[in-house]
Amino acid sequence: MNFNTEAHETHEAQQKPQPQIEVVCSGILRNKNGEKVIYVRFERGKDFAEGSIPATKITSHQGFVPEELEQFEQYMNEHRFEIIEQAKTVNLMKNFMK
Repeated sequence: MNFNTEAHETHEAQQKPQPQIEVVCSGILRNKNGEKVIYVRFERGKDFAEGSIPATKITSHQGFVPEELEQFEQYMNEHRFEIIEQAKTVNLMKNFMK
């Protein structure tokens, strides 16, 4: 999955396009309370933000501005069903053995 944020209208942003933000998700896991959870990570170079479904809240981040974090939470909320379907296809053992 790819996620694009709009570039801020500054002279620097107009000259250097922002790299795309990659979105990756875990398989369906269980948290410490035994509840099903999917971890979602947004990455742009060294910048990252991590959240989860069903909470749709960013829990850790580095390098993103608050407006971007709000967009990521909105993205998780609006695309939760697609993310769940993607998480169902993640084979944790196969990926672990690579």
